[in-house]
Amino acid sequence: MSTKRKINILIGVLVVSILWGATQYSQKIGYKRHLDAQYQRMFYELMGNVETIQSDLSKVNVSTSTKQNVIILTDIMNQSYSAQEKMSQLPLNHRALGKTEKFLTQVGDYTVTLAKEALDDKNLNEKERKKLYELQKNAQYLSEELGELQTSIAKGKVEFFDIVTKSNKKLKKTNKSIMATSMIRIEERMSETPELIYDGPFSEHIGNIKPRLKGKKIDKNKAKEIAINFLKEKNISDLTYDGRVKNSTIPGYVFKNNNISMVVSETGGKIVWMIDTRNVKEPTLKKGEALKIAKDFLDKKGYKDMVPTYSLRYDGTTTFNFSYKQENVTIYPDLIKIKVALDSGEVVGFESQGYLVSHYNREINTPKVSADEASKSIIRGAKILKSKLAIIPTEGKKEKLCYEFRVEYENRNFLIYVDAITGKQQKIFELIKNENGTLTM
Repeated sequence: MSTKRKINILIGVLVVSILWGATQYSQKIGYKRHLDAQYQRMFYELMGNVETIQSDLSKVNVSTSTKQNVIILTDIMNQSYSAQEKMSQLPLNHRALGKTEKFLTQVGDYTVTLAKEALDDKNLNEKERKKLYELQKNAQYLSEELGELQTSIAKGKVEFFDIVTKSNKKLKKTNKSIMATSMIRIEERMSETPELIYDGPFSEHIGNIKPRLKGKKIDKNKAKEIAINFLKEKNISDLTYDGRVKNSTIPGYVFKNNNISMVVSETGGKIVWMIDTRNVKEPTLKKGEALKIAKDFLDKKGYKDMVPTYSLRYDGTTTFNFSYKQENVTIYPDLIKIKVALDSGEVVGFESQGYLVSHYNREINTPKVSADEASKSIIRGAKILKSKLAIIPTEGKKEKLCYEFRVEYENRNFLIYVDAITGKQQKIFELIKNENGTLTM
C-alpha cells in the first residue's frame, strides 16, 4: 500500500472519529439539556405547590365558613401530596430531607382531617387555628428558601445534570453544596413543626358551564369582516383565515396577520380574544393613562358599564380586568381583560370569554343581611378596609350576591365574600401585592 493511500485512510479514520465524537458530544449536550429541563420543570411545580399551600393556610385562618374550609383545606391536601411527589423525583438527598417531607405529609393529612370535620359543619377552634398559623409560617419559610434556590438555578449556579451524573466532579460538588445549604436551612426550620393528630381524605369536582352568548350563526367571511373592523385602530386591511375553534366553550373562527391572532365567535360574531405579540419598547405611559385608554377602548367597542377591578404590569404592558356593573353591584363573572402597551398606548390584548359566557340582564335580589351584620362573620382582630356588593361565581358554576370585604389580618390582605342573603362566608382570596400590581390567590 502506498504512503499516499495510507495517509488518506488515516485522514478518513480521523474525520470519522471527529464526526463520531462531535455527534456523541452533541447527544450528551442534548441529553443534559433535556434532563435539566425536566428537573427544572418539577422544581418550579414544587415551588408552585408550596406557594399555594402557604397562601391557602393563610386563607383558611380568616375563614369562618365551614363550606369554604372544606374547599380550601382540600386544596391544601392536594397541593401537599403533589409537592411530595415532585420532591421525591428531584435529585436530592432524601435521607437529609426527612423533616421537610414529613412536614408536607403532616400538612396534607391534618388538613384532610379538618376538612372532614368541616363537612359535619364543625368550625375551626382556637387550638386548630394556632396550629394552622404555625404551619403557614413554616410553609412560607419553605417557599422563600425554594425561591432563593430557584434564583441560583436561574443564574446557572445549579445544574441538576451535574448532581445526578459524575461527569463534572467540581461542578457536582458546587451544585451539591448550594443545594445542601438551602436544604439544611429548610430542615432546621421544619424541625420546629408541631406534632399533629389527623386522619382520612376528601375531594370534589366542578362541572362545565354553558355560554349565554346569543345571536345568529355567521360564516367565516362575515367573521373576517367583523375582525378587520375590530382592528381598525391598527390600520389592518386584511387577515388570513387560520381555521376554526371547535372544541371550546365558544366555537369560532381564527384569523392572523403578522403579530396578530384573534378568534371571532361563530354565534353572534363577537371577538372572543385578540393578541398582538409585537415587541414593546421602553414604557412612556403611566398606569392612569393606560387605564383611560382601556376604558375608552371598551366604550368604543360597545361594552358599557364596565369598571376596572385589578391590574398587572408585565414586560412593558399593563393588563386591566374589567367587570360589568349593574345597580351599583360589581358582577365579577362578566369579565373582560384589556392589555395596553405602555410605549404607545396601543391595545395589544383583548379577552372577553368570561363576559360572553356569563353576561345577561340579571334580576338582582335585595340583600337580606346588612353590611354590618355580614361583617360579623369576619374573624376577630381583622381590620375591614372597605366593602361593596358584588355577584361572584360559585363552585357549582352558579352565582351569589355577596358583600366584598377588603380585610387586613396578621399583616396580610384578603378579600372575603359574605353571602348577602344568609350572612355566611362564600369565598376568600389573598391579595398579593408587588411592584407590578395586585394578584389574587
